[in-house]
Amino acid sequence: MFFENLKTIATQVLILYLIAGVGFVTDKIGIFKQIDAKRLIDLLFNVILPIAIIHTFMTMEYSKEHVKGILIAFVCAFATHIFGAIVSKFTFRKRSLKEKGIYHYAMILSNAAFLALPLAKSVIGSEGIFYCSVYVAVFNMVAFTLGIYEISGHQAKIDLKKLILNPGSMSVIIGLPLYFLQLDIPYFIEYPMELVGNCNSPLAMIVFGTFLANSSFKNLFVKKEIYFVSFVRLVFIPLCMLGLFYLCGVRGNLLVAMLISASAPTATNTAMYAAKYDNDTALGSEIAAQSSVLSIVTMPVIVALATVIN
Repeated sequence: MFFENLKTIATQVLILYLIAGVGFVTDKIGIFKQIDAKRLIDLLFNVILPIAIIHTFMTMEYSKEHVKGILIAFVCAFATHIFGAIVSKFTFRKRSLKEKGIYHYAMILSNAAFLALPLAKSVIGSEGIFYCSVYVAVFNMVAFTLGIYEISGHQAKIDLKKLILNPGSMSVIIGLPLYFLQLDIPYFIEYPMELVGNCNSPLAMIVFGTFLANSSFKNLFVKKEIYFVSFVRLVFIPLCMLGLFYLCGVRGNLLVAMLISASAPTATNTAMYAAKYDNDTALGSEIAAQSSVLSIVTMPVIVALATVIN
């Protein structure tokens, strides 16, 4: 059973990375460069991703199990980020605030929107998006507060309004009433939303590919610090959360969705925020790129374990 699940999940991960390969190649030949992808990110995060999340909530059939699952997903998502933050505090203590901050950001925050959400959709369907959307909302809360505080070397002020006023959180806030009301949405509204939402996975992976194309692969596998960050991000945190969630009784698609999110590689916006807050952009890119490459092996194993112990 484990190896069957491993094969299935590995195939889905490979498919996503093949789509990322489109972004990699088009960047290398100059058709679609990283500078173009950065502009597309705003469209993805502010429009396409929220529409995909809202559409999932408004079309998901109401059940008490799903309501309970949403609440548990919030707890699991916060627990994962809090655990990551605690673990990071014991690492890189002798480094400068900015260098330490970029390592901490990379450990705590996963590529939940760009990789976890598409993978969850591939592995467990709309229910995967349903639960992973909650994780994405929590991710945004942490990224816009603790995340920028860390990566700026404790210079950026934490804006508590960002806990709510961010695309991930707002899309869940809008989606939840639609889910509970179970409104009969007209076809001419629902279908365009479905089409736009379906663009999220391929476009996110193509953008992701352009970031890989601009990473220095020469430096990816020579810095021991990056290996350590990748180990914490891809193996230590996911395995600890798998054990914790299992002991707390989390099962089924909810467990798989939470582990997909928790085991995703370092967030691609690590490099972007590093640039915004005058930190080491190259280091941010190298960490995100190495963890992304290694996740091709680690994610299928972690997620397969989650499906087996269900």
